[in-house]
This record gives sequence, structure tokens and C-alpha cells, in this order.
Amino acid sequence: MKEYKIVKPEKRWDTKDQIFEDLFNKYASRGWQIISVSYGQSGNIQKAVLERDKNR
Repeated sequence: MKEYKIVKPEKRWDTKDQIFEDLFNKYASRGWQIISVSYGQSGNIQKAVLERDKNR
């Protein structure tokens, strides 16, 4: 069985790539995989959908 998490920014995610990389690596170390990223009209990331095995 899978479980899902939606990650939304605390503020606009128009910052450096390193911040995204650190955030996504933090979730990856907990078993989460990014399955979708949505962008706003300005091209900034609005949210990311993560997935992992529930019975890990």
C-alpha cells in the first residue's frame, strides 16, 4: 500500500535550486519519492506530491 504527501511552500519557491534539492533530499531520506510537481502562472513551484510505501 502507498501513502502520499503534498508539500506546499511556506512562501514562494522562487529561491535557489539548492534549497529545493535540500528539501527533496530530506524527504527522500525518509523514503518519499517525488511523483508530481505543479507550477503556477509565473513558473514557480506551487506544490509537490510525494509517495512512499506505507508498510516500509
